[in-house]
Amino acid sequence: MTLLLAVLYAAFISLGLPDAAIGAAWPFIAPNLGADPAGAGIITMIVCIGTISSSFASVHLLEKLSTVKVSIISVALTAITLLGYAFSPSFLWLCILALPLGLGAGAIDAAINAFVSINYSTRHNNWLHACWGVGASFGPLIVGWWLESRGEWRPAYITLATLQFLLLVLLVFSRSLWTQAPSSSHLSDSDDADAPRLPWHKLPHIWPILLGFFLYCAIELSAGLWGATFLVDHHSISPGLAAMGASGFYLGITGGRFIAGIAAERMTNIQLLRTGSAIMLLGGATTLISPSALIAVTGFVLIGFGCAPIYPVILKETPRRLGVANTQRAMGLQMGFAYTGQLLMPPIVGLLMTRIDSVVMPVFALTSTVIMIACHELVEIKVSERTTEQG
Repeated sequence: MTLLLAVLYAAFISLGLPDAAIGAAWPFIAPNLGADPAGAGIITMIVCIGTISSSFASVHLLEKLSTVKVSIISVALTAITLLGYAFSPSFLWLCILALPLGLGAGAIDAAINAFVSINYSTRHNNWLHACWGVGASFGPLIVGWWLESRGEWRPAYITLATLQFLLLVLLVFSRSLWTQAPSSSHLSDSDDADAPRLPWHKLPHIWPILLGFFLYCAIELSAGLWGATFLVDHHSISPGLAAMGASGFYLGITGGRFIAGIAAERMTNIQLLRTGSAIMLLGGATTLISPSALIAVTGFVLIGFGCAPIYPVILKETPRRLGVANTQRAMGLQMGFAYTGQLLMPPIVGLLMTRIDSVVMPVFALTSTVIMIACHELVEIKVSERTTEQG
């Protein structure tokens, strides 16, 4: 069990590595390839199209293949794609390679999230996503190091691809461990194990749930993708330093998720969700009014720290909200809408930032957080009403 968790954690470190790299490198890549300053948004859209497609298809993939086989194929696809990034001669090639990168990310994300949500406790959901934060934090740091030391972005992608190939080897040699997962006995009676299997559009309170996922991931990717650009444009620091500063967002997520995993022993999931949402609001306000780059980085850290428990918690709440019988199917659906938020909103935010003012990013983060909080509170009201009726 311990070894299997280590493999799962390593897989999510790997999943996070490329997520923030393009945003951190973009202030350098754009002039190098003669691309539009908002071009990172186009690449992110294509990645998200691939991710959405594989997320919605994850149920069918898992019916034919095991979780570990889906993970192996996904990591192999990601490793090859990142190596292709390193040798891309133009912006067009980055766009072409973005699709398979997204396909690989979506399949492994949905598969492992469902696997852990059913077989492990909330603590491990938080720590799993903390490991994603480790990868997402190291991605910009790797990019920033190469930009500052060599003034080049391509070696950063060679480094990221090499780490993916190492994970691929680990997954191949750990196949036998995946049959040793614990039972789902940690699920409480309130997780509605006997809930009927329903068509997705008839699942209870599904629309505010999906909107909450949409907005959360729109905020997360917008902050991660455009943080470096905000620091360069609004506070006039170098792209290398901005890449490292923007990693504060992912460092906040990483540290926050490790802390949330510990706090999950004393706090309920809903308490973690509400606390994180309040900290997100504080971080967005800090970034918006920041008089200096250092204060802005502090704001990014706070936004990340607030984000930390939210995604793992709302994934973990799927059995309670929708029933165990609907969890695997709902997981792909929820993640599909989450990635749709990443598909649509960051490019719009980036376009407005580069055409109007970079302050658009923290304004968007604040506004979306308020709406997201309203969605989650509405769901909790509906779940409480249903529980009372059943009681």
